[in-house]
Amino acid sequence: MPESAAVALAESLLREQSQRVTAGRRAVIRALDRLGGHPTAAQVETAVADDASGVHRATVYRTLETLATLGVVTHVHMSHGTTAYHLAGRTALRAHLHARCRLCGGVVDLPPDLLDDVSERVRETTGFTLDPAHVALSGTCAGCSV
Repeated sequence: MPESAAVALAESLLREQSQRVTAGRRAVIRALDRLGGHPTAAQVETAVADDASGVHRATVYRTLETLATLGVVTHVHMSHGTTAYHLAGRTALRAHLHARCRLCGGVVDLPPDLLDDVSERVRETTGFTLDPAHVALSGTCAGCSV
């Protein structure tokens, strides 16, 4: 099976940081690529188990955390404590924001600068620095609004 550009980029990012591309890391990266969208850690775990049964559950969770720290994987906190993941280079919007529909659960990628004015106003008014890429906005998608 040919390697996707997103997998190649993820593995390249690891090597650029002098990080090893272990079997566990490769399995998680490939699972994220196959799943697409914004899967949860549990969904990634299931996909890894289907493809690389020798990778332990704890390895998947630890690897997701490590890959996020290294900037290879992006994570975003959704509603009700759920965290979703995707490969950092998978979407056309490299760094971007997320919105999650409270009705259907769909996730929409948003431009990274969408909340720049709001973030600046909050910082000027309160001294608080927002991290809007870390948490998904909640609302209703176009399909559910009809």
